Amino acid sequence: MFSKERYQKYLCTTILGREFNYHPQTNSTNEDAWQYAQEGSSHGSLFLTDKQTAGKGRRQNKWVSTPEKSLTFSFILHSELELEKMGLLPLLTGISIVKGITAATAIQTGLKWPNDIMLNGKKMGGILIESKHHSNRLGVVVGVGLNINENAQDIPHALRDNAISLAMFSGQNHSREQILSAILNEFETLYDNQIDSIISLWTDHCIHQDSEVSFHSEEGKQQGIFQGISSLGHAKIQINGKTQTFPSGMVIL
Repeated sequence: MFSKERYQKYLCTTILGREFNYHPQTNSTNEDAWQYAQEGSSHGSLFLTDKQTAGKGRRQNKWVSTPEKSLTFSFILHSELELEKMGLLPLLTGISIVKGITAATAIQTGLKWPNDIMLNGKKMGGILIESKHHSNRLGVVVGVGLNINENAQDIPHALRDNAISLAMFSGQNHSREQILSAILNEFETLYDNQIDSIISLWTDHCIHQDSEVSFHSEEGKQQGIFQGISSLGHAKIQINGKTQTFPSGMVIL
């Protein structure tokens, strides 16, 4: 079971994660966060579970987590961010995750646009950010799912070729409490960074910068060179010698 005391020992934030809501089992931490947001939970409130039964990813995909081995959490932002910076939240979250994992474990992970956390060429986590207006202000819920202490048998057979956990990579278990605290510490530190700084940091951790990728978008599947991200967080892909910008889509390596 997740230890609140151990988590708080490593937490250095002023606001983020200080309001701690833990449920041994829940359908979705994002759903929990929205419910509490409507009831008045404060900016930075954290929602965590040891067993998520109906987790979801981007494009309504199902997110599979392993009880007491995964790290599955969401937090509320009562955002006053400029609209220009809203599109960078998945990138900012990704930076915080890879920096936090390194701080807690010394393991280097990477980022795949727009919201995948990668390790050794495989996916170890993802980010789902949702926003809506409530109580006359814009609310944002940042949801994260990470494979921490799973072994190969915990990963669904259909996903084993493309999924990995920190424990599978390192051969040892890791403190979920320390990793979560480190991620939140990084996020609060980076939250007020300027757009140029966020883009630069994300590019430093991108595993396919300046590489040929297969890009899937509403326009179909195309081959091109990933040239980075715009100030809005959109992907810049060079296709047939011309750089195009895509607000959404999927990079396939």
